[in-house]
Amino acid sequence: MDPRPATQDRIRRSVTRLRVPAPAMRFLLQLCLGGLLAAAPFPAKAATWPSPATGRDLRLELLEPMNAAPGPVPVVFYLGNLAAPRLGTESDETIIRDLRAAGHLVAVLDYAHDPRARLPDLARDLAALRAQLHQKTLLAGHAIDRDHVFIVPSGHRLKRDVVYYRDSGRTLGMDLIYPSQPVQPAGVVLEFSCDNENRMGNYSLNYCTDTLLPGAATEGYAVAMADHPVAAPYAGLDAMPDSARKIKAAVRTLRAEGAVLGLNGRIVPAGFSRGSGMALMLVTTAGRPEFEGFGEHPSGDSRVQGAIVMSGRFTYLDLREDDRMIPRYAGVWGERATHEDTWRAHGALDYLVQPAVPLFLTINVSETPDAQHQMAVLRRRLTTLGSPFHYAPENEPRGHKMPLAPEVLAPLFLYLQGQLQVAPPEIPASLPPS
Repeated sequence: MDPRPATQDRIRRSVTRLRVPAPAMRFLLQLCLGGLLAAAPFPAKAATWPSPATGRDLRLELLEPMNAAPGPVPVVFYLGNLAAPRLGTESDETIIRDLRAAGHLVAVLDYAHDPRARLPDLARDLAALRAQLHQKTLLAGHAIDRDHVFIVPSGHRLKRDVVYYRDSGRTLGMDLIYPSQPVQPAGVVLEFSCDNENRMGNYSLNYCTDTLLPGAATEGYAVAMADHPVAAPYAGLDAMPDSARKIKAAVRTLRAEGAVLGLNGRIVPAGFSRGSGMALMLVTTAGRPEFEGFGEHPSGDSRVQGAIVMSGRFTYLDLREDDRMIPRYAGVWGERATHEDTWRAHGALDYLVQPAVPLFLTINVSETPDAQHQMAVLRRRLTTLGSPFHYAPENEPRGHKMPLAPEVLAPLFLYLQGQLQVAPPEIPASLPPS
């Protein structure tokens, strides 16, 4: 029941007893009611949204921004009453108020603790929200900033534009979603964006069915989306040593931020497509001093505790003969036969000379032959070195996409539990090679 009509009557009776002249009474009444409405925690427009994960309509409340800048507004989908335990202890009211005060349109979805409202089922909802925004069938009546669309689970906060590296003409940053006042310190999943211009651009996240970070956040982790080290437009070339210096700066900054926010200091990077080599490179270049000492926290620790590596390129010394990118590489680096050291320096896998931290590998079965070849080369090298990994291909043929299938997401999040140390004792620290 809406308490405002009864409250309005009480205010009107109180003002009348004061024998205030009618014009002044109208002014006071408007002032009191205006203050009441401004203080109301959820001046919302209620609707419903059909959830693929639960199979039912969820209550959806739209909470307008308090301090919206002119033009399209950024959006936060705030997921309430999920099935997974809520790690953050700060109240929804406080978090949502601050999101609105920062200029976000907040769309609150109430899952009512439906048992299907967690991974792996929930990934379908996360993908559907972005797909419907892209198709303009969701929030159609609002001017949306489609480069700033965030999915935040209950109890988590959003911290935007954390700078990790300042370059000439470009400042690299990340957006961090983390459990606020957590019951226990959480680890972090760090992803390097596939959009070189807008790290949270809804177009690329929808195109790749990228649900990894919001999915991890719903399970209690902190997550961060970082700018790709290469500026737009992307031509398939990751300059070295520049790229390695920047991604290590991202890890050091994230670890420094986490120390303030109550995180546990453990970080697992993840990468897909142009981000996959970045995630792998953080593992394979561990302990290489030539890449250290750059960015906002030059003296910090850049080590990571694992990596999720999806479809991408990992070495340039073992390519298919019909790889269409070979002429482009040769045009920039010189012919491979005469400039092999240059080609080697750009491959994340070619820095790996001994066993490393456990990896999680996945690729869609209908990916391109080039991508399938690179994944096979990576698996062979890890096996030869005795470096632990778990391989879970997605058998649903969807092409160049990130996984949504439960048979991939279930072991992926078991892997994260082990590597980020938020699991009960019986879960192993890593998974065996496969």
